[in-house]
Amino acid sequence: MLAVLLCVPARAQKVKEPPCEEITARVVGGTMDAVMADVRAVIRTRQRISPADFDRIFDDGFFRGSRRPFDDIRSFEQRLDETFRGESAQIRSSYSRWASERLEEGPLRPSVEPAEKTITVALRSHQLNKGSLNLDINRGRIKMSYQTPAKLQPPGRPPARSRRYDKIIPVPEGADPDKYRIEPRPDGLMIIFDRVKYGATEASE
Repeated sequence: MLAVLLCVPARAQKVKEPPCEEITARVVGGTMDAVMADVRAVIRTRQRISPADFDRIFDDGFFRGSRRPFDDIRSFEQRLDETFRGESAQIRSSYSRWASERLEEGPLRPSVEPAEKTITVALRSHQLNKGSLNLDINRGRIKMSYQTPAKLQPPGRPPARSRRYDKIIPVPEGADPDKYRIEPRPDGLMIIFDRVKYGATEASE
């Protein structure tokens, strides 16, 4: 039995809000235009971009400023050739490595379980190190950090290290990212979102 101990409270940790003008620029100027400008600034400064740079480019401001952030991320590669031309191969290589590390499924494979009044994201795995799972939830994404135990090595080989994963998945369509609860399970946990009440949400915006 694997008891998953959250290292965050039942509510997600508050993340410092980006400046209002940053969010406004992303929304009014076009989210992907802002992303391309960020990439261009990195290239101008260092002549190349690394996978780690995309953590800053696709940051919390990006997810709050985009209505469909994962669709925007998927469209990034489509705009590379027309925007950067000769530099696109190096950018594409670094982006692909970042996308593999952040967006592709790891040992913890989420499943979405809709109900009449709630939408649940179930996180189940027997491969996690106890107490290693951390969650951070905001308007556009669920960020998960966790570790898997080291595999046993044959005699004579150096001991293997546990592996760390940092993954980003979307908040399900129709789920309210501000209203949820977390319920631990023996093999993982459940993030149970209230369904969005569209009339109330639109009025508040």
